[in-house]
Amino acid sequence: MILRKVLGILVAVIAFGTTLGPLQALAVTHRLKSASEVDYPPLAVVQPDGAAGGFSVDLLKAVVSQARLDIHFETGHWHILKKRLIAGELDVLPLVSYSLEREKVLDFTIPYLRLHGTIFIRKGEEGIRSKTDLKNREVVVMRGDTAHEYAIRHQLAGRLVLTDTYAQAVQQLSSGQHDALLIQHLVGLQLIRQLGIDNLVSLDDFQAESLKPGARPLAGFEQKFCFAVPEGRPALLARLNEGLSIVFEDGTYHHLYEKWFRPILPKKRPNRALILKYMLIILVPVVLIMGLSGLWLLKRKVTSQTQALTTQIQERIRSENELRESREMLQNFLDAVPQAAFLIDRQAVFLKANREVARRLKQDIRTIIGTCLYDY
Repeated sequence: MILRKVLGILVAVIAFGTTLGPLQALAVTHRLKSASEVDYPPLAVVQPDGAAGGFSVDLLKAVVSQARLDIHFETGHWHILKKRLIAGELDVLPLVSYSLEREKVLDFTIPYLRLHGTIFIRKGEEGIRSKTDLKNREVVVMRGDTAHEYAIRHQLAGRLVLTDTYAQAVQQLSSGQHDALLIQHLVGLQLIRQLGIDNLVSLDDFQAESLKPGARPLAGFEQKFCFAVPEGRPALLARLNEGLSIVFEDGTYHHLYEKWFRPILPKKRPNRALILKYMLIILVPVVLIMGLSGLWLLKRKVTSQTQALTTQIQERIRSENELRESREMLQNFLDAVPQAAFLIDRQAVFLKANREVARRLKQDIRTIIGTCLYDY
């Protein structure tokens, strides 16, 4: 929502600030002319029927649809398409990398993708290990590409060799021509795979796990891709920005990104710190719950055992009290008898005796109990 509001304000400001006026700014309803490169996979490809395809083409179609516009695509080589766009023969191109040089003759939407450049060489080449080793080498690039501009700006090569397509550049390097190729890492890997080439490698071991804006850039060479329109078309640019904000929010961008890039991007390596973090988040509560449950069960068991033992002790005390009371009652009964009265077992051992028995035997009652009658 924040992105849409910001872009909405941008649309209003641009439209109001032009000589077209706000009403004319909304009158861009003609069929837009666009074009796409022939071999920039997976961003720009040519379908089997000859139609333009790829991530950037599908994205522009979705944006144009949201902006309530119509569009027609051609295909061609990049350096020709760029000239036609600058001349106003095309209304918009879906895959243009932003640069200060290009901003002088073109207008750009917000970036929707970022690619990182790298250097490809033939396997076994020992003399090239960084871009500083290209000073006296032949480096092949596609004519008019950002890599071409980058190489000139940094005086990267001893001699630049230009091709109309990157497919030509990859094939020439593979066949033994030239020394190195400067290209976007992902595009280079795609072309190598599509062409069945197995003798080229990248100097850069950077593995792009995400191409969305905000991903970590590769130092030195980076491309921020946008839609580009001829200079002086603010109304069209505003509507394209608004359409982009919508497809970002409604999930269309994510769907197209997954369709074109997820099958070819390396799988993310597990982040051990993140895994440990989530394990702790999950395990700590589980261990805590299990510990508390164990303590509760132990307490319950101890309480139950304590209650059972208490009950047993109470029963025993009660039984002993009852027995003592019974013995006292029997003793009182015997003592109440005026004659000698006693109880003996089968072996004639005294169990009980009254005072008269003790008097006659001249013994204490406690001494008599347990002795045999025949001992007296």
